[in-house]
Amino acid sequence: MEEDISLKKRKGDCRGEKELQAGQETVEKVKRKRGRPPAEKLPPNPPELTRQLNTLVDMVINYKDGLGRQISKGFVQLPSKKEVPEYYELIRKPVDFRRIRERVRNHKYRSVGDLEKDIFLLCHNAQTYNLEGSQIYEDSIVIKSVFESARQRIVTDEEQKETVTASHSDNGGRAEDQFVSSAVEPLPVQLKKGNKEERRRNTMAKRLHSDLDSDEDLEENTTKDEG
Repeated sequence: MEEDISLKKRKGDCRGEKELQAGQETVEKVKRKRGRPPAEKLPPNPPELTRQLNTLVDMVINYKDGLGRQISKGFVQLPSKKEVPEYYELIRKPVDFRRIRERVRNHKYRSVGDLEKDIFLLCHNAQTYNLEGSQIYEDSIVIKSVFESARQRIVTDEEQKETVTASHSDNGGRAEDQFVSSAVEPLPVQLKKGNKEERRRNTMAKRLHSDLDSDEDLEENTTKDEG
């Protein structure tokens, strides 16, 4: 009887342990579901796009006004929620240049337009939270203008590159074409040399004609004297 009771207790203990483990596993699964999902790794952007994005961000951040003041300093990193809780109550999508650089590095922006949205959002947030006419409000207007100018400059440069590339492709894109074009450039110099040669020949011809004329005049004078 005692043995039966001890076996039942052991079986009961084993069941309790299994149920406890199952409960812990369930709790862990729930915690995992509630936690932030792992960040999705995006494929890297083309190197040319990454270069454009970094160039645009650098141009905006490094811009200085007429007094030599770097106006982006107030937008590099936002204060924490503990420091300014009312900011995060008013601004639903906070963004700063630190986050923008991080998103460029992690290939979150798939085009220049994606970067533009965050730059404009940064400026909009500053104008929403700060009073019109304040320094940071005015700086946000300048930042937006600087970005637009920088983007236009890059677009213009890219269009010029595409035009040059297209012209090379129309010519077949062969190396011979490049050598021919470079070989054609010295032609004006060669023509100048030819002109000099022609002038030298003309001068010699003029001298020859003048010598012949003088000989003819000498013969005519000799004939008259003999007559």
